[in-house]
Amino acid sequence: MAVMAISLIHVSDIHFGSGESHGRINSATGLNVRFEDFVLALSKVVDFAISKSADIFLFSGDAYRNASPDPIYQKMFALQLKRLSDANIQTILVVGNHDQLLRSSQSHAMSVFQSLEVPGVMTIDRPMSIKLDTKNGALQLIGLPHITRHQLMTLDKYKDLSAADIDRVLVDHIRDLLRGHYLNLDENIPTVVTAHMATDSALAGIEEELLVGYTLTFPTEMFVDHRVDYVALGHIHKYQILRPSAPAIVYAGSLERVDFGEEKEDKGFVHVEISRGKADFKFHSIDPRPFITVDADVCGSENPTEDLLAKIIKACVPGCVLRVRYKIDQDKMSLVDEDKLRNAADAALSVKLHAEIMPSHQRARMPQLNENAVLSPLTALDTYLTEVTADPVKRERLLNRAKEIMQKVTADISGDKEQGSGL
Repeated sequence: MAVMAISLIHVSDIHFGSGESHGRINSATGLNVRFEDFVLALSKVVDFAISKSADIFLFSGDAYRNASPDPIYQKMFALQLKRLSDANIQTILVVGNHDQLLRSSQSHAMSVFQSLEVPGVMTIDRPMSIKLDTKNGALQLIGLPHITRHQLMTLDKYKDLSAADIDRVLVDHIRDLLRGHYLNLDENIPTVVTAHMATDSALAGIEEELLVGYTLTFPTEMFVDHRVDYVALGHIHKYQILRPSAPAIVYAGSLERVDFGEEKEDKGFVHVEISRGKADFKFHSIDPRPFITVDADVCGSENPTEDLLAKIIKACVPGCVLRVRYKIDQDKMSLVDEDKLRNAADAALSVKLHAEIMPSHQRARMPQLNENAVLSPLTALDTYLTEVTADPVKRERLLNRAKEIMQKVTADISGDKEQGSGL
């Protein structure tokens, strides 16, 4: 009799509420268009899970931007969980670092689903090992939420250890904990391990800029055991395969682009077919909204606006999130018509202009600061401030402060000379 594979959907790092600075309000719904992108991305994954009659929907952490999500974020997330529940697909929610309240170990962003006891939804907020029964057979699951050092720091026996020493103790503790779970596995039943953490062989991405608190890196090798078939990881936003088999160790990556740090990365989820000793998996894109960067150097250009327009028109894709970064001479800034640039990018969802202004060589030399001017430091400073600021009040305040400093320095020097003459 043929052994049926267990169908598992591995998705991670949804981050509802992130990236909304790159969107705008949809007048028809009152919601930020970028938030709607994130909701659409999750709904695509749920559609796929239902169409495939998946056994397990495994979410490996970070549902929201932070652990106190807005009600609309909770509502939209809950609606998708209900669809899974109605389809009799078992859902596993791993608590990630963005889901945790740093001031408390008793609650997290997923607590509401535990309290409501949503059918078919299980939350992993502490290390655990469970056995799941599916229509295609049993599955063993070992789960780790995001691990932090604060629990150990409160114990007396660790109070004198440095943060680095506590991290080493914690890594050893998690390694030993996993080994203990491995020993209790039934070797005839397929096993999945899931965790929300950074590993030493992963390529990090923009999640470093989104960190809540600190992060700790764990060795990838602690997941390698002949009894484990697939390791579903979250926290790192770049989809990557750390190990292709025996066991397969995979980061699903974030579900949608959060920022330009993920501009070149495709986004989606992983469909896994698991049987004992084998895990076939495939990445599926959710076709994320494109992020596009235009880089230009228009220093020396006699018509920088036209040069920038040409680059924008060539690069802009309808609906994209666009940024234009350009270098320009300081004395040519007045030649840039930013309204024209924005109009050229009208097909984009949003556009941001970033000018890097290069100092003019003539202005940098400031011929006013000639030999006569620099004979007096205050005169030289007054000349410089007149050039760089049009605010006479600010200029006067800075000059007075400079006088005070110079008087103090002069007094200190005079005092040193007086002391020296007495030796």
